[in-house]
Amino acid sequence: MRQRSGQPSPAAPGPLRSRVGGWPIAAALAVIAIILYIIRYALLPFVFAIAIAFVTDPLIRAGQRRLGLPRWVVGALIYAALVLLFAATLYAIGSNAAHDLMQLVQRGPAIIHKFVESVVGPNGVNVFGTTYTADDIMRALAAIGDKLVEIGAVVQIGKLGVGAIFGLFLTLVLAPYFMISGPRLAAGSIWLIPPERRKSVTDVLPKIIPALRRYLLGIFLVVVYTSLVAWIGFGPIFGLPGAVVLAVTIGILEIIPVVGPISAAALVGIVAAQQATLAGAGLLMGFVLALRLSIDNLVGPIVLGQAARLHPVVVITGFVFGAMLFGAVGLLLAVPTAVCIKIALQHYYAEPIRPEERQD
Repeated sequence: MRQRSGQPSPAAPGPLRSRVGGWPIAAALAVIAIILYIIRYALLPFVFAIAIAFVTDPLIRAGQRRLGLPRWVVGALIYAALVLLFAATLYAIGSNAAHDLMQLVQRGPAIIHKFVESVVGPNGVNVFGTTYTADDIMRALAAIGDKLVEIGAVVQIGKLGVGAIFGLFLTLVLAPYFMISGPRLAAGSIWLIPPERRKSVTDVLPKIIPALRRYLLGIFLVVVYTSLVAWIGFGPIFGLPGAVVLAVTIGILEIIPVVGPISAAALVGIVAAQQATLAGAGLLMGFVLALRLSIDNLVGPIVLGQAARLHPVVVITGFVFGAMLFGAVGLLLAVPTAVCIKIALQHYYAEPIRPEERQD
């Protein structure tokens, strides 16, 4: 039937919009944050498993293209290779670290006593009219240790050790599932977003994913580089006792920007105080300083990408709030979250910082 002239034509139906508005989304995010806070200590295995799957995804896709095999076959092969590599590394480090740990336990009191004596001097230090010698401080430390045993701190440390072993086992169980089903899980997560908001998310993901993957792979390379170079210096060059344990500890501390390097420097300072000569202590500290400069000015900027350009204030703030709210999980996810927020804001606002506001 022909329409009469002068009558407006019916409007074309617009795209369907979901009934989920801003406030329901905010409420849902708040509920999710509360749930994550409650189960924060159980999330570590999932975080590590997702990180492994996230980093290995390009390798799995490349294997699919080259070999023409299903994803689950390529993922299983890569997972088996990673497990074998991890087991070999753990055996190589553990065989030396066990001996070094026994030596550190035996020589621990003597090392601490010598360090305290080098700080307070042979005659002690005077505090408000009372002189405290190295022996007095050691007796006070021993009393603190006995008090910690009484309140069950040793039992708590044992529980943490058992929890760490269980978390490692759970990570090894979860990793292949995330590696094989990663794309399906990612697509399902995007499907949970309201339809009219999915495009904005899918537009920014190609910018976030490479930066995030580069950070995770880069921090792993920094830890490996630091541990390897530190072991070469502490072991073959300086011949320090417990070189393997010390090198691995310093490497792991690199995961925590700002705070980690300071803690590593303090740890090496304690070891340097044990050197027989002042020249030996100076050479050791010089080696650690050279290692620190190589990480900050060469290795770090190359492998970390966007994360290396975060302002230290942003990094420290992220670590403080992340650790306070979510514990170890927040500590590990602070920098990746900051990187994602920075890239998302740059994408949505499309307004980079003006040159005159940048500081070298």
